[in-house]
Amino acid sequence: MAQSIFSQLQAEIQNNKNHDASIERCRAIIKSLEKDLNKRVIAYFSSEAGNDASSMVNDEDVFIIENLLSIPSTRKDLVLILHSGGGFSLSAERIIDVCRNYCTQKNDGSKFFVIVPKKAKSAATIVALGSDKVYLRDTAELGPVDPQFIVADKDGNMQVEPAYLYVDALENIFDNENSRFLKYFNKNNNKPLSGLPGEMKMKLLEQCNYAMYVNAKNELGLSDSIIGKISAEKIGQYPSISSKDFDVFRDPHITKSHGRLINFSDLKDNALRTEKVIERLEDIFEDKNKYKAFDNLLWELYVRKKQLVNDPGHYIVKTIESAEEFFVHLGMKRGQKKSPSAEKNPEETTQPQQ
Repeated sequence: MAQSIFSQLQAEIQNNKNHDASIERCRAIIKSLEKDLNKRVIAYFSSEAGNDASSMVNDEDVFIIENLLSIPSTRKDLVLILHSGGGFSLSAERIIDVCRNYCTQKNDGSKFFVIVPKKAKSAATIVALGSDKVYLRDTAELGPVDPQFIVADKDGNMQVEPAYLYVDALENIFDNENSRFLKYFNKNNNKPLSGLPGEMKMKLLEQCNYAMYVNAKNELGLSDSIIGKISAEKIGQYPSISSKDFDVFRDPHITKSHGRLINFSDLKDNALRTEKVIERLEDIFEDKNKYKAFDNLLWELYVRKKQLVNDPGHYIVKTIESAEEFFVHLGMKRGQKKSPSAEKNPEETTQPQQ
């Protein structure tokens, strides 16, 4: 009886009591994908259960990717296989810069492509949009790039809150004309709190975190600036693309939720789609049979990596690898109690595993 990749993997891990065989299989898959594409491949997979910055897009990733790219390669073009829930927007911008600089330095017309097997959200969406072309599997998704804050509630539990809600809430009180959220949802009274007596406004402000508001405002401006830089470049390359085509990614009032998926149906009439900046993965091959074999391997890689980085039995929260070297990040996952340092020295977390 035929089994799914997930069922095969579960049996394999149960038999071996670890992920060693799966890790070796993933290394073989990456080499096969690179051969099929005839392009240089780096695979980036991070945990969806991560509970600290280690699983996020961060500056350590920038260093690792640049280090991997320092290994000579004769293959034209660079492909980043990307699965991530997001992270720091400045780090995303730096990853784009490293990958594009690598292609420029090759001086052979190399391009930077991103393949999304399932999810590239938030800061990972920034990385994808900053590439020359994004290839999505049919069920893959991008997402809004609005910044999020990780804050503790009164019981000490960590939760994620959108930065724009802090901005909209206080600008409602201040009667600031930049609050698009209130203009949209309160068409007859754009600022329902702005007319309150001053004393009541002060009481409301006492309940607000003004420092958080300023930080949220800055973070929103930062992500908007990065997307603006990317959009300006794309507009220069494709006359039919306009800044409005990026609104679905940068305006949280459109998507309503940071976790909202942005897929092909959402981009049907978007010029990024019609100009083939964002394409279906199947279009990377003219031979559809060759694509099918490639897609099967990519799905196997995704399933194996997903299980590895989400497994609460160890502290691996991210893998970044090429056909030559394999790096891991250690971090905390939801439900884990002790520090990764109890399992391994933190200084060893970015050493290549040969």
